[in-house]
Amino acid sequence: MNPGRFYQEIEHIPVSWKDHQVYVPLFYRDFKLMSVNMLASVKKVRALLPSRRLKPYRITPGRTIVAITAYQYRDTDLGPYNEVSVSVPVTMDRNPPMFTGILRKPPANPKAFILHLPVTTELARALGVEMAGYPKFIADIEFVEENDWVTCTVAAEERYILSFSGRKLALDRAPRYCLYPITYRNDYLLRSEFLIASRQMGSSSSAQDVQIVFGDHPIAEEMKHLDLGRVVAYQYCPQAQGILTPVLESCKAERRKGEVPCL
Repeated sequence: MNPGRFYQEIEHIPVSWKDHQVYVPLFYRDFKLMSVNMLASVKKVRALLPSRRLKPYRITPGRTIVAITAYQYRDTDLGPYNEVSVSVPVTMDRNPPMFTGILRKPPANPKAFILHLPVTTELARALGVEMAGYPKFIADIEFVEENDWVTCTVAAEERYILSFSGRKLALDRAPRYCLYPITYRNDYLLRSEFLIASRQMGSSSSAQDVQIVFGDHPIAEEMKHLDLGRVVAYQYCPQAQGILTPVLESCKAERRKGEVPCL
């Protein structure tokens, strides 16, 4: 893939923000990611969501999905930084069919409510919070490659959150895909778009390709409480490009009578 083609003919507008010049949309020119989807308790995950409009995927009547994604951003409009997302794949207002995300394909435009989003730079944190209500906070996030494995460790306030190790998988061509991150601010649900162009990606559903260890940080304790189970899917992508939009849509967290569904 020619990296320049991904951004061809897209207006990249400079915007003054505090003491910085940023751009809309944000370009992520080179990054690595690895992501794992794990089974979790529907009841306990629902308790973390800020709105009854958000409907977690239903794998079985009692099980849903929690996703952990680690990003190593090497070249972006905000400079290099690392980030780890803890999210819940959701639909809006209507319950998804049973087995969505495992036997049934997820929606063409998958949505995910962002529970936690630690990052390594203050610029990435402050802009994300102000721009779209992302639940970002400063953390130590390190990537280490050893033999056939990549390990991402996350700690904050001198407390260990998690370690996410993923095997370097055999790679296949991967098409562009779009994620719809959803956040919550001032009783509104906010939706942005993150378009990703991957050169190549590897996928697996084997627990042998992933290792997750949680520490003693409050987020780690929260994750342990979700009764996390087997790995549903694991993805490894050593190089990708992305475009992140500002908020494109908002709706009240509690649906008004007669309101047309949004997001």
